[in-house]
Amino acid sequence: MNRMFLEKTQLKILTTSDEINVIYPKDIAETRIDYINGLETKWNYKDNDDKPSEFTIEINNLTKTTANKIALKNNVILNAGYGSDLGEVASGFVIKKEYNDNVLKLTCSEIDVKYNKVISSAYEPMTTASTIINDIAKQIDFYVKQLELKNDVVYKIGESVHGHALAEIQDIVKDCSSKINIKNNMIYIYYKDLADTSKIVIDYTSGLLEEPKSSNVPEIKIEAKKEEKPKAETKKSTKKSTKKTTTKKATTKKEAKKVEIKEDYEVKCLLIHYLKKGDVFHLKSQEVDGDMRILSMSIDDFIMTLKVKVINEKGK
Repeated sequence: MNRMFLEKTQLKILTTSDEINVIYPKDIAETRIDYINGLETKWNYKDNDDKPSEFTIEINNLTKTTANKIALKNNVILNAGYGSDLGEVASGFVIKKEYNDNVLKLTCSEIDVKYNKVISSAYEPMTTASTIINDIAKQIDFYVKQLELKNDVVYKIGESVHGHALAEIQDIVKDCSSKINIKNNMIYIYYKDLADTSKIVIDYTSGLLEEPKSSNVPEIKIEAKKEEKPKAETKKSTKKSTKKTTTKKATTKKEAKKVEIKEDYEVKCLLIHYLKKGDVFHLKSQEVDGDMRILSMSIDDFIMTLKVKVINEKGK
């Protein structure tokens, strides 16, 4: 059966007074009278590299009474999938709310606004990076779910941090030659390129929609660079004693710059709700066969777009 006919969305919004649950499309087996069953619900998800990932939700024909219960900073949990195979795609906090013509539009951030809190701390000599990471996370009520540093750096003369909490953690992680992913106030830090557990396989039988597009093509950008204007030169005339000044025109020089491309392929597939940034999967198509790590992802209308980096590829 085509999975597109089994698409399902479940939305939970935790307000200060109660819990709002929305199911779409209508589930005839759902009998709880406090559930909003069947209102058209659309959503999309966008992973951002340097700032918290965001997702948007649109609910049509929602009453004004219900919409008024929802406020900024309310917690939102978005579950989606096919048939009974549902899972959390995103969860976060309302950062923008619009309600017009019975249509509610919410913009949500996967990370609480506390990630932007400015912190200032000093650490004694011989403090480890892992100690600092855990301490900063504790200050902003984040939970370090995974902490696997390639090098747990020891700061022999101590370390001072002052700035936005998340940026400070990112700097420490970079010192340790590791990577970070943050989802719903949980911090995942890792460095291994290949997981020991069995990998997910994405191919044409499991949701791959088209041949992966190669991004690893050298791109040359031509930039015009203006050379500095030379100083005026003074020449003496042989016939007259007056001085004549001539100025050379500034020239424009074009320079070629190679643009660095982080990802190797762009992959489009049907929604796999348990995939997240940083995960490893096996990609198998007519032209590509290898292990990939997800660098970034977006989801629109149950279609995932993954930017991936090759870990190992057969035949290469």
